[in-house]
Amino acid sequence: MKSLNRISQRCLRWSLVILGLWISNLAQAVYEPSQLSDPSRRWSLDVGISAGYDDNIYSQSANEQSSSTTTLNPRLSVNIPLDQTFIGLRYNYDWIYYWERTGGDKYDQNHSADLIFSHRFNPRLQLDLTDNFRRGISPALTDIIANVPYIRQEQGNYFFNNLTPTLTFNLTRVWTLSLYTSWEYWSWDNSNIADQDRNIYSPGVGLNYLLSSATTLGVNFRLGIVDYNDPGLNNQKNSTSEMAYLFVSHMFNPQLSAQLSAGGSTTEMGDSHSSASPYMSGGLTYRYAPNGTVSIGASYFLYTSDQYGYRTSDAVASYLQLSHAITMKFTARLGVTFIHSEMNDPEYGPDAIIPPGMSNPSEDAWRMNIGGSYSFTRWLFAEAYYEFIHSSGVGGGSYDRNRVWGGLRFTY
Repeated sequence: MKSLNRISQRCLRWSLVILGLWISNLAQAVYEPSQLSDPSRRWSLDVGISAGYDDNIYSQSANEQSSSTTTLNPRLSVNIPLDQTFIGLRYNYDWIYYWERTGGDKYDQNHSADLIFSHRFNPRLQLDLTDNFRRGISPALTDIIANVPYIRQEQGNYFFNNLTPTLTFNLTRVWTLSLYTSWEYWSWDNSNIADQDRNIYSPGVGLNYLLSSATTLGVNFRLGIVDYNDPGLNNQKNSTSEMAYLFVSHMFNPQLSAQLSAGGSTTEMGDSHSSASPYMSGGLTYRYAPNGTVSIGASYFLYTSDQYGYRTSDAVASYLQLSHAITMKFTARLGVTFIHSEMNDPEYGPDAIIPPGMSNPSEDAWRMNIGGSYSFTRWLFAEAYYEFIHSSGVGGGSYDRNRVWGGLRFTY
């Protein structure tokens, strides 16, 4: 027994030594590319609880059902900066309870986890890796990629994961080479939607030139491989695509910056059908006052369609984001997104939902939210928001949805 106690005490001492060295290393760390709101902290936790009202909880075009709601939203952020390595974790959980919902579960859930890894081998060579995981249970709206303001709607419980490693090599002081890839995975629980389960692989290469301290030019090439679990007749849903585009970013002054990409892509389906599409994306960020920032952007691209009966979709997506601190304690925010999609490449065969030759339908989706937060103390905030959603989809599935909520957020 005494021997066991000595071993336990020795293990405890070594654990404390290792923990002390780890904390000391964190204190001396110099590499932290993504900082928290308080740079002296290595982790933060906040929990929001709110009450609200939703006038169309099932997003129906007729016979809408409304309900009062209660939302719980904890968020966790962790930073582990080391001498040459950085590890970060961002986790967000949404639990929404619908008091008047009838039939099935009375709540929706969304899990979002983002892993950030970065390692500098030397001043010229760096590896970055991000992993975005999403799990939706009866979800209404889905923020697929962190910090990207395009919100898409998914029907049914699903898993989504996107793994993106990037290797960057500074060839000279002005030339930078990037090798990257991404693995995007979609899976739905519902067997009626499971034929949309797929993997998307997108390796690519980019070359950037630093024209000046304010301007960067670049050229990129990316390959896309879409692999469905159920590819359909003659492998018709699978595809291979190539995209090439030019990129420019410019900082006009400390308050104004812009980015623009332009190019094109070609896609060949598994049944040898091919299509071509231009690609454009641009954004502008303006800090019009020390306490106010506005961002606008738009994109045109071809992507894999989730709509039954169609294999691809051309989309125009635009957004506006505005944040303004009206006082030291009160910040107002406005966000608007719009997406217009044109369905392409109808499926064919005995199981096809859309017969060949049918005119290509379209979808429109608007989303606007406005509100703000008030800081009582450093750790207690009040929040209130209104959101309007309009969607007009394939088959006459148009609907409007209004949501309003307010509550408190505790931060540590």
